[in-house]
Amino acid sequence: MTPDAGLALSEPTDPAALRDELIALCAQAFCGPPWHEPPRGAVRTVDRLLGVAGRPGFRMVAAHDADGALTGIAAGWPDTVLSGGEQAFELYELVVAPAHQGRGLGRALHDGLLALAPGPRLLMTLDVPELRGRYERWGWNVVEHRAPERVPQNYVVMRAD
Repeated sequence: MTPDAGLALSEPTDPAALRDELIALCAQAFCGPPWHEPPRGAVRTVDRLLGVAGRPGFRMVAAHDADGALTGIAAGWPDTVLSGGEQAFELYELVVAPAHQGRGLGRALHDGLLALAPGPRLLMTLDVPELRGRYERWGWNVVEHRAPERVPQNYVVMRAD
């Protein structure tokens, strides 16, 4: 599967300049299943992402359509949070606008970001078959199950070397 014709991937030089577009993208992608996030969750997600955009090793890959509209992003950075101490590149966000889902754009963003990222690599996602299965097809393996307090969903931590 290849991404939509006319979509271009790039590494934004100033992610903060995309704030409003990122919020709109995250609101579209996360308000429905399986996330069911309220719209204010998109603002929190984007502000958290932009708050670390200056970290050493931060990487973001963005997709824009032929008209310049933001259609997806993948972002991450080296950290020790998910590993409990080992330095690993953490895939923090992979977001595709619903109108562009199912066409290979998520995989293209994933692969584009990981081409810029050192190994090992970790991510945390909802423990639902659709998401877990997608990452497993892309070479990730579950290394830990998590059930955070005060959060009704279960998560998995996955690793790709």
